[in-house]
Amino acid sequence: MNALPLFHIILLFGFVLILKVPLSVSGIIFENNPFYGLSNDPIRSIESITDDNLIRVKLEYAPSAIQIGSPEFFRATLFYNEKNEIVLHADTDIAISKNGKELYKASSEFSQPFIHTPNGIVLSSYKFPDSGQYIITAKILGINFMPVNPKQVDFIVNVTESNDKYNIEVGK
Repeated sequence: MNALPLFHIILLFGFVLILKVPLSVSGIIFENNPFYGLSNDPIRSIESITDDNLIRVKLEYAPSAIQIGSPEFFRATLFYNEKNEIVLHADTDIAISKNGKELYKASSEFSQPFIHTPNGIVLSSYKFPDSGQYIITAKILGINFMPVNPKQVDFIVNVTESNDKYNIEVGK
């Protein structure tokens, strides 16, 4: 009879310890992220279509002006271009490069070759190290658990410095 209450005490103690352990989640993803409703910054967007006209990528970003050293937040949503439906179960990645050199790859944060998104949406953030022109590449490597010929869309990002802030402007 005494073993049952002792078991419950140990179980409760273990549960409390699990709640006290911080999750290993990058703080950058959540810090002031407008896509989680954590800021009031307006969200800007731009769209582009893969060369084969199959996938339309809507890239949303916010804020448009950031303190130097603060992250810029991105959300890429994948749509079938002809049907205007979200691409479900896509294997994708977001990469950022400057002068032909890759500076960031979202999948690297998870030590994976790509990011699987069940809902066609990839969230990411990046701290631009300096002003200049960058390229954000959204790559699609698989759809519905099947590999596809890699498809990609590139967006040009102009980062300009003004009064200790970076102004962000994304175009095609």
